[in-house]
Amino acid sequence: MRYGSRLVTVLAFSLLLIMVSAPVRPSTAFASDGVNQVSYAGVLPGDMIILGTPGSFFDYLIPGAYSHSVIYCGLVQAGESVWDRTNKVWMSVGTPYVIHSTKSDVQGNGLGFDTWATAVNAHAEDALVLRVMKPGGVPLTSAERSSIVAFLKSQLTGGTDGYPVGPAYDWGWTSKQVYASETNPLSGVAGYYCSEAAWAAYYHVLGIDLDSETSTLGLGVSPDDLLNSQHTSVIAGEVGASTWSASSGLYKLTVFVDEVYYDDDYDPWPKGAGEMYLKSFSGDGLIPTQEGYPGCGKIGSTPDGYWSRNGAGALDWNKYFYTILNYNRDAKVRVEAWEDDDIDGDDQYPVWQWYWSPSSWHSYINAGWYWSGSRIDLGDCRYTIYFRIDSVTW
Repeated sequence: MRYGSRLVTVLAFSLLLIMVSAPVRPSTAFASDGVNQVSYAGVLPGDMIILGTPGSFFDYLIPGAYSHSVIYCGLVQAGESVWDRTNKVWMSVGTPYVIHSTKSDVQGNGLGFDTWATAVNAHAEDALVLRVMKPGGVPLTSAERSSIVAFLKSQLTGGTDGYPVGPAYDWGWTSKQVYASETNPLSGVAGYYCSEAAWAAYYHVLGIDLDSETSTLGLGVSPDDLLNSQHTSVIAGEVGASTWSASSGLYKLTVFVDEVYYDDDYDPWPKGAGEMYLKSFSGDGLIPTQEGYPGCGKIGSTPDGYWSRNGAGALDWNKYFYTILNYNRDAKVRVEAWEDDDIDGDDQYPVWQWYWSPSSWHSYINAGWYWSGSRIDLGDCRYTIYFRIDSVTW
């Protein structure tokens, strides 16, 4: 996974502002930039899929490694009418399909349905399937998943069968609205862009804000913002030559940061007490932990605030974070103690990290709590951390 610099992000969003009012070549936004073999097996309605191809046009234009988002709806049911926007036919019963918003004058402009094969497998080289857990690591119920999909279907202007396609695609990528009927003040369009639709559904139905604001500088919501949310976990995907399926089995990892003992703060007199915070990651060990720390995000900073520490001593963080582990993938837990310093730049303490191959973490499943030991000394600070891995009914 690749992450652009902040400078590239700013330049990209400057270009987006220009593109909002510029003519757009038909069909470009949903042209195929590659293929993948990600399976829908084990994927549930409401799960999100983010897609991208390194070196493609939209890879450079949109901040982060991923440039498109779709939401899985499930299989077409008997008696259900679902319009295939690309092939311009009614989908057959049993077809796996998604809802997404994309610009294409040929296929239909805006929010509509495509098959999994078209929107996921035939769209990009890299794909990650994301699953959301509610605060406290609580899985979504079947009813909540259905409500996520139902909300997006309710936003279709052509009816819940998706014919004709609409509302229109919104090029105003630097802002976001919950309802497709709301006019974007930047673009003048009432509709969604791709990741905005996913964000809006979870915000409306569950009150969960999936915008991690890690890749867009707080401007709009991008696919990478969804990836980096503390509420999402990677459950399946294909990156490069590696492909993995959600059908392998999914487990919940709970991490409890009990205490960090600081041998000293890095902000000595006369600067005042150190303002301490934590960054953390848990989840797929093969997804690089850069910038946004996908899987849990920052803890200890806003809205929790920073904790003051003057000199040596312990802080009882008492923080939980959660993620989903795929049975066939490596797992990683990483906790970083940091000190905020507006004058000199933030200071990082030594890092705590667990890393397991699949065979090494399987022995912890349904075996209760394990811990690091008391105040494990890594130099300048000492961590006390617990974890457990449990079977969950998804």
